[in-house]
Amino acid sequence: MLPAYRDRAASPADVAAVVELLRAHELADHGRVTADWDEIVRFVWRDPTFDIQEDGWIVERGGVPVAFAGVFHEDVDTGETSTSWVASPPMDRADGVLPFLLDRLMARAREHGARSLRHLVYRNDDAHRTAVLERGFRRVRSDWTMHREIAPDGPDAAAPDGIRFATLAEHPDQLGLYRADQEAFAEHFGFSPESFEVWRQRRFDADDDRSRWLLALEGDQIVAFLCEVVGGEVAQVAALGTRQRWRGRGIGSALLRRAFAEMARAGHREVTLWVDAQNETCAVGLYERVGMRPVVVDDTYQLELAP
Repeated sequence: MLPAYRDRAASPADVAAVVELLRAHELADHGRVTADWDEIVRFVWRDPTFDIQEDGWIVERGGVPVAFAGVFHEDVDTGETSTSWVASPPMDRADGVLPFLLDRLMARAREHGARSLRHLVYRNDDAHRTAVLERGFRRVRSDWTMHREIAPDGPDAAAPDGIRFATLAEHPDQLGLYRADQEAFAEHFGFSPESFEVWRQRRFDADDDRSRWLLALEGDQIVAFLCEVVGGEVAQVAALGTRQRWRGRGIGSALLRRAFAEMARAGHREVTLWVDAQNETCAVGLYERVGMRPVVVDDTYQLELAP
């Protein structure tokens, strides 16, 4: 990296700068912003395995941040797998900034004792892909951003027979939601169990808005859930899960339609979500049935780290 650039540890004060870097990077590659990056950055930075000053770096030019990189554990207990990402808009990527940050991420993952490192690369970002391939990464998954337009006069969705809908504010059962979450996502690629305290800390310590969580209840038991993000440029389904025993009853699609109607009434005209294209629970088909279509495809690469 040339002397015009300097790197430093990231800090909580860098949230706004990192959000802008992520937005600029996505706009350059996708031509649009598909998520509330402020929400995502704050969520990741609450991860108990992510120490912002040890696991995050800023590269500056003339005192202005031009790139960010961060790495955190997927496996809270074992630390076997780390996940990393880089926000580096192409216009500020010259002079070795991207290779420097990738090498820093790999070194930090090894310091953590991780056996492997996963890294997201946008599908159209040839320079980024070349850099990870040169370091021995291989593509292991594809991730879709799915999208649909929504209208305020769209139909609301009734709950399937025997099921009722409520928000977490109306049915304040965090422990039940935690158990449903852990069961619903247990089969997903990269899933790592969390303790209730870690799970609760990441989701509620900094944002206790329980109205964003829509629950499907059978009696008083949470059998499915949806979490929505509506504070950014585009509404987003942040999480949707159905416990295994209750799948195939139309609960997930009803939750989605209910959420779409609420988002539209709040003034949103489009909604997005991210999904693993090889999702083991056939989530892609569910989203297609409610009118969502993939608009962006990105890739996860993985590097096996020598012990």
